[in-house]
Amino acid sequence: MKIPGSYENTDSGITAIVVDDDIDTVSFLCELLEIKGINVIGKGYDGMEAVKLFIKLRPTIVFLDVTMKDHDGFFTLEKIRKIEPDAIVILMTGDLSEDTQKRLIELDASSIIYKPYDINEVMRQTNELIIKLKQELVQDIAAKKARLEKLNMILGNRLHESDMDTIRKAQYFDEKEKLV
Repeated sequence: MKIPGSYENTDSGITAIVVDDDIDTVSFLCELLEIKGINVIGKGYDGMEAVKLFIKLRPTIVFLDVTMKDHDGFFTLEKIRKIEPDAIVILMTGDLSEDTQKRLIELDASSIIYKPYDINEVMRQTNELIIKLKQELVQDIAAKKARLEKLNMILGNRLHESDMDTIRKAQYFDEKEKLV
């Protein structure tokens, strides 16, 4: 099953962009994600760049730092939510304050990972979000399939009625010609 937003056909089908103002953090996280089978299709170093990458690449997942000098994670998350409300955006932060956590929840962060992060925890949360996405896709497909089956039944009935009308019309004209 191909996941929406995936840019290339990879083993897992999961694509990501990684955005953090620390170049070493971006490189390190990208390497770890690639090892775990996630295709990193974009790297950014500020929030505005993240928004542009998101629009251009439509990744399955966005890994986003909260605290950045130019256009922080709050700004970026808000912009991405306006573009695609259901996007998976995982926020990473070393800020343990209640205000930051509250604001990320209000902006509907898909998940919050606290630095220093453990790649196993990153993958656990990522996998949970991907499983949820796949379940939603399966439910959406099932609902669309049920609607299509209902439409096919209605169209089939209308076609049958149309065929019956055609037969009745032919019989009417046959009878009319016999009388004339």
